[in-house]
Amino acid sequence: MSAAKPDRFRIEQAKRDGHLTVPLTIAVQQGRSEEVEQALKALGATVESRDPRIGYLRAEMPVDKVEDAYLIIGVSAIDVDEPLSNKLPEP
Repeated sequence: MSAAKPDRFRIEQAKRDGHLTVPLTIAVQQGRSEEVEQALKALGATVESRDPRIGYLRAEMPVDKVEDAYLIIGVSAIDVDEPLSNKLPEP
């Protein structure tokens, strides 16, 4: 499996929009869920859900620490989800 790569566009957009955190979906190598979860928490993330059977975690991560999450051993991939916005959509 290829290494996780940062979604810099979404990270930068979240920073520009003033978000302090971003939601992540993280694919975890089998048997590494617990250590990845602990490493995420050490970076300030809040793990919202997990399913070690299929190897994923959902977490809310401080936007300035997202790129560090890509370096955690046991992380296969990270999807930066769209942060919720309080802005009304433009017509």
